[in-house]
Amino acid sequence: MGIGRQIFKHTAIYSVGTVLGRLASFILLPFYTHIFEAEGYGVIAMVDTSVGFLTILLTGGFQAAILRIYHEQEGEAKKWSLGTGICIVWILGILIVLLPIIFSRFLSTYILGDPEYYIFICLALIAFVIDVSGQSASTIQIIKQKSILFSVINLLQLFIGIFLNIWLVVFLNVGLIGVFISSLATAIFSSSVFHLLALRENGLKYNRDIAIQLLRFQIPLLPGEIISFLGRQAEKILVRILIGLEGMGVLEIAYKFPPLINLFITIPFQRAWRTKSIEIADQKDAPYIISLMFTRYFFLIVFVGLILAVSIENILNFMTPSAFWPAARISQIEIVTTIIGGCINYLSFGILYQKKTIILSLIKSILAPIKIILGFIFISSLGLAGAAYSALIIEIIALILIVWRAQILYKLPLDYLKFLVIIIVAIGIFLLLDNNDYTDYVFGQYISKNWFPALIDFIKTTPLNEWKSGKLIKVLQEKQHELISLILNPIFSCSFLILLPFVSSRFPEIKSHK
Repeated sequence: MGIGRQIFKHTAIYSVGTVLGRLASFILLPFYTHIFEAEGYGVIAMVDTSVGFLTILLTGGFQAAILRIYHEQEGEAKKWSLGTGICIVWILGILIVLLPIIFSRFLSTYILGDPEYYIFICLALIAFVIDVSGQSASTIQIIKQKSILFSVINLLQLFIGIFLNIWLVVFLNVGLIGVFISSLATAIFSSSVFHLLALRENGLKYNRDIAIQLLRFQIPLLPGEIISFLGRQAEKILVRILIGLEGMGVLEIAYKFPPLINLFITIPFQRAWRTKSIEIADQKDAPYIISLMFTRYFFLIVFVGLILAVSIENILNFMTPSAFWPAARISQIEIVTTIIGGCINYLSFGILYQKKTIILSLIKSILAPIKIILGFIFISSLGLAGAAYSALIIEIIALILIVWRAQILYKLPLDYLKFLVIIIVAIGIFLLLDNNDYTDYVFGQYISKNWFPALIDFIKTTPLNEWKSGKLIKVLQEKQHELISLILNPIFSCSFLILLPFVSSRFPEIKSHK
């Protein structure tokens, strides 16, 4: 199998596993927004966002470090790379959460405005340590390209997460704490499985020299990641101060959907591609192959972003109360920012391969205070949308700076003309489809007259008919316009696929090293 088909096969499998593993939060979104409302959802958002940064800080950096150092080693030393990485993540994770747990009441008062929320912070921090250690242990599955096994574990995690959330929040009515108990339980499950698999295949060997190499790769990333995180949190604190906790809840809903691009494409693709790109990087045709792969990757993330952009308003109007609907336009801006972030993730390859991670840290450190200033100006003048615009501007600048430095370290012959065509076609399709009303068209009327009555009749035969005194059926009857658009816009967005032959090129043969 050629490298292109091989990578995208594993990407598809990883994508299914990743999406299913994270799908619980979206399935449960209508329950959360109606049960907890904007303020309660804002509390979940603040805790998840704060702790979520720590997950990205350790998992992403250390997985990249383990992959990079693993491919430098020979024989038994490869096993030491994984075991050493797991040990370091456990140690650093415990050290990182120790003080926040001790001062959780203070943090709860400062971040959430109520000291009684401290238990949420403690549960989230414990789940964080368990989860990131499990993600480090899962690196061996990525290196060995065991994408099916990886995805099955995520699928089981999905079932456990959905069951516990519904049982605790909906049936037992334990409130917000049920969300965090469920997260902790799913983290324990997946981490335990990944650790057992890693120990069975590699043991748990620690090597001091490899630990030093891993830390030399990871530590330069920390200042930039921390400063970048503080900049992002400052933006949300500005929203909380200037607009209120309800505004924070709306902003979090807006920011919840664009990461689907990462779930569908960026994360699974990098799982399949990063280890292979490091493996082939020294071969003659590697820069050309890496560039061809980026063109296909860029096409995919723009395609998924386009589908999401033309659907987000209908999704929010159907799934959430009217207080959350202003999040639609904000989310569309954030979709563009997420696409740019995906490009940065890929095009920083030269920096990561040459282990010049200090460059990423310096760029993020320089841009973070600028972002805070822009955020204050934009939020003050534009409201919630200002937070999204400031993030977009900073991400564009980061892309320019990172690509410039990465190209110096590892030159990629990028095809800028194809990128331009992809962007122009995507914008054109978005403008044609955005906010369309299909109820006056024949196909829209057909769906309204034939599909909806059949769907409503089916729901009446299920327990959903009694949910909140028939509220689901009422919503289906009142929001046919949104649902019809939600069905047709993604279908019409597939016209973007006419560019597929244009972006596809044959990959040259490469040597594969096991």
